[in-house]
Amino acid sequence: MKKRNPQRAFALAIFSSDHLMEKEHYVAAASILERYLNLHPPHASVLRRLGRIRMMQGRPADAVPLLSAALQLERPVREAVAVA
Repeated sequence: MKKRNPQRAFALAIFSSDHLMEKEHYVAAASILERYLNLHPPHASVLRRLGRIRMMQGRPADAVPLLSAALQLERPVREAVAVA
């Protein structure tokens, strides 16, 4: 079995979903991001993109928890930058 490369998986998920979002293929883009989240720890960029897709699909109730989780993951980074 091939070893997973988390950085490559992240880059592929972001690139692929962004490309699909540009073409307005929101279901396919969401599927890629959801699969990433099922296989890897949550990442703010992935959660934020998935939240944006849900908003574009007219599903704000589904978008809010995703966007909130993205902000929670980013909070320690913002606080560290503010201290530096």
